[in-house]
Amino acid sequence: MKNRKLFAAGVVVYILLIYIISILEKSDPNANIKSLTDAVWYSVVTLTTVGYGDYFPVTLGGKILGLFIILGSLGILGFLIGEITYRINTYMEKKKQGFFGTDFEDHYVIIGWSEFARQVANQIYYAGHKIALVTNSKNDLELFNDLYESDNSFALFADFKNMLAYEKVNIRKSKAVFVNFMEDTDTLVFVLNIKKEYPDLNIIINCTNPDLKETLENTGVSHVVARHEVASRMVASYLFEPHVAEYTSDLISTSVVENDQDIQQYKITQDNPYMGMNYIDAFVSLKKDLNVILIGLVIKGKLVKDPDDNQSLNQGDYIIVISRGNDKVKLEKTFGVKEGY
Repeated sequence: MKNRKLFAAGVVVYILLIYIISILEKSDPNANIKSLTDAVWYSVVTLTTVGYGDYFPVTLGGKILGLFIILGSLGILGFLIGEITYRINTYMEKKKQGFFGTDFEDHYVIIGWSEFARQVANQIYYAGHKIALVTNSKNDLELFNDLYESDNSFALFADFKNMLAYEKVNIRKSKAVFVNFMEDTDTLVFVLNIKKEYPDLNIIINCTNPDLKETLENTGVSHVVARHEVASRMVASYLFEPHVAEYTSDLISTSVVENDQDIQQYKITQDNPYMGMNYIDAFVSLKKDLNVILIGLVIKGKLVKDPDDNQSLNQGDYIIVISRGNDKVKLEKTFGVKEGY
């Protein structure tokens, strides 16, 4: 603010000098600055450092004032360049930090960054979905932006406690929110606060202590993932059923190449050609038509692992299938919906 006041005062003095030099010069018969318009042109040419030389002071007083105009032009030009540079840098920094928000919809929000969160983000991103990160670390912000293309990713630098900041990641229109804090107590407090502001969020949280899993589930989140518990089960499986573990690992990871297999879920809409079929008929048809294996349903929000043969596939429920890497595009086209929630 102080610099701007000084700049404004300098501009006033600069304009006054232009007016005075026009008066001094027009009194000399040899002068080429004979009006205020000529003096303004002289100052503009000087300010822009063009220096045509068509107008210049010839009187002693005019030359002295001209010197001040030249010095003043340098000051004004330097201030303007500095101000423009500052504003551009400020804008770019705000954009980099997510200040202007995103219009993503049906995306996935990750709150808190770590190596574990990066692995989760990879699975989401390489499955073709959009992700948004909220972090309070500028280092994590830069790392995230380096890892993922901006078309399908967005990062916000913010205080986790600022609930209004989550509007910038369009959290209300997200498919799911993954809360990834190192301490379970921080997770518990955060979930309680964000549920007050956004009660309808589909929240998945990372639990480091399996003993607190039930407590965290009581906060109303959709799923609690006990990270070490999952890892221990995989390790045990590799110990006594290594091929089963290898197959399981392939199924729960995002397909990257054609031979990869993946477990996917799709919502049943009225455009789904298998809607209304019973489970066994849909099982056979999906295998014949699309070469995918129907392994379960989600009925009214609850997972049914082994449905009855006569269980109907109803609109609004989900089918869960095993498919190959390149089948997703075909499946999304057939079912008329994207993979996931």
